[in-house]
Amino acid sequence: MASSLDPFIFPELPDEAAAALDQFLEDFYHQFQQRYGMQLYRWYRGLDEREARHQLACPPSSLKDPPF
Repeated sequence: MASSLDPFIFPELPDEAAAALDQFLEDFYHQFQQRYGMQLYRWYRGLDEREARHQLACPPSSLKDPPF
């Protein structure tokens, strides 16, 4: 028996309802990207920059060193 807490267990839908929901989700995604795309770009670019700075500040240890 599937857990009722699993958010990805979907009920059966009529074909028309499934198609309408699919179209809604696509439209929502595209509108979301149009509205917040630049903010998302800045956020992810900032993450990349922070990760690059962190890697420069903490260079990897030498591979010749034994692990223990």
